[in-house]
Amino acid sequence: MKRIVRMGDIRTSPLARSLRQDAMTTVFVSEKRPSHGCGRWFERIARRAPRPVLTASVVGAAFIGLSGCDTPERKLQPSAPLVAPYAATLVVAPFGNDSGVVIRPEQQASVSDKLVVALNGVDGWQAVPLNRTLEAMRQVGLAEIRTLDEARSILRLVGGDGIVVGTITEWNPYEPPRFGANILLVADEAEVQAAFESRRLTGRTGGFASNPEAPVRTLTDVVAVFDATNHTVRGQVREYAKSNDDVTDGFDPPERYYLMVFDHWLDFAASELVSNLVDHERTRVTSVRASMSSDT
Repeated sequence: MKRIVRMGDIRTSPLARSLRQDAMTTVFVSEKRPSHGCGRWFERIARRAPRPVLTASVVGAAFIGLSGCDTPERKLQPSAPLVAPYAATLVVAPFGNDSGVVIRPEQQASVSDKLVVALNGVDGWQAVPLNRTLEAMRQVGLAEIRTLDEARSILRLVGGDGIVVGTITEWNPYEPPRFGANILLVADEAEVQAAFESRRLTGRTGGFASNPEAPVRTLTDVVAVFDATNHTVRGQVREYAKSNDDVTDGFDPPERYYLMVFDHWLDFAASELVSNLVDHERTRVTSVRASMSSDT
C-alpha cells in the first residue's frame, strides 16, 4: 500500500478547514490495481474528485455504497481427473542432478516429494512416501539408483509394482523459470500386466512382488522441459492455474503464482510430468494388450 500526500488549497477549501485538513489530504492507493468491482470504482472516485473533498467522498461512499458493489466470484475450473491404465503401487526414487547447476539437497529432494504428491493424485496409482524409499536405500548403501539391478533391489525392499527414477536436466529458479527432467518407469512387465484391471482400479496396496528376482526393465521414458519463455508451456501453466484457482486467488493473471516462485513452478512441472507418464503408459499398455490379443 502506497501513502501519497497531496497539498490542499487553503483559500478555497472550507470543508477541509472544518476537518482541520487544510494543509494536506492523504490518499491511500493500492499497489495492486484491481480489475473490477469496488476497488476499480473507488479508484475512479480518487482520480476524479476535487482534492479538498476527496476524503469525505470516499468515506461517504464507504458507508453508503459498499452494498451496491458487485465483485464477481472467481470460480474453480477443475481439470479432468487422471485415470491410470492399471492399479499399481509405485516407488519414487530421489532425483539425480544432471543439470550442471549446483542444487541444494533439500531442493533436489523436494522434486521427488512433489512427484509423489502428483502420482497420488492419479486414480488407480498409489505412491510410497519418499522417506520409506530413502530408508530402503540406506539399508543397501545406495545414495541414488543408477542401474536396473539397484531398482529391483529397492522394489524388493519397499514392496511395489514399479519404481519411478528421475534425473533433473534443467534448473533455472529465476524468472522466467526453467525446469527439465527425465523420468523412467521401471517394472517387471509381467507384474504390470497382472495388475491391469480394465473394469475397476483397486487391489494392489504395496505387497511384495510375486517374484522378487524377476527382471525389470524401463517401460516408459518421459523427457520434458518446462521453459516459461515457451508459449506452449505458458498456455499449460495458465490452464493449470485455472484448475487451482483456490490457491492462486489474488494473482492477476493467476499463472504468475507459478511464474514468480520456483517452488510453485516445480508443482506445475511435477503435475505435467505425471500427466505425460500416464498418457505414455496408457498408450503402451493398450498396444501390448492389442498385441497379446492378436497372438491368441
